[in-house]
Amino acid sequence: MSQRAARIPYDEARRRILTATRELLLDRPFAALTVGDVMDRAGLTRTVFYRHFDDLAQMAPELLPDGEDPLVDQVDRGAPEDLIESMVTGQVALYAEHGQLLRAIDAAAAADPEVARQLDRALVAPRRLLERLVAQAPHPPANAREFALLLMATHRAYLLDTFGSGNATPQQRREAIAALTALWERLLAD
Repeated sequence: MSQRAARIPYDEARRRILTATRELLLDRPFAALTVGDVMDRAGLTRTVFYRHFDDLAQMAPELLPDGEDPLVDQVDRGAPEDLIESMVTGQVALYAEHGQLLRAIDAAAAADPEVARQLDRALVAPRRLLERLVAQAPHPPANAREFALLLMATHRAYLLDTFGSGNATPQQRREAIAALTALWERLLAD
């Protein structure tokens, strides 16, 4: 008589799926992942995957390391006068701690339009924050939305170049904070 495996709570199964996918992304590109690989790593059956996601691309936004408490929400909860400092130090910390994963997710979005579409949904709030900041600058650009997109792309490229290998040093963190802070100070200067 075979015994049925104990049922894993929904939240625990989802956490294990996401953790397994993040771990696998450190060794291989997103396009090389299969549901079977993810579920083998998670120690769960394939059917459990489909209780949580329709496909691998759908999980892309939740793979972001700050998915449970997005950085933009953390920044918005802080004092308005500390917004730039909180945003910059938060971004640097996020990329310094999770650079390899973020590089893998970025590569997945570049290679798979559905992953890109899913991630784009997750980046709406950060784009709005940047758009709001540049629109309130003493000398705002003509198109705050496009400028916000430019800033996001610039930050992402710089931070991936700096921290994408996963070997962040304290010196690199300090230099990245100083560089991004200087950018924002100049942008918001009178």
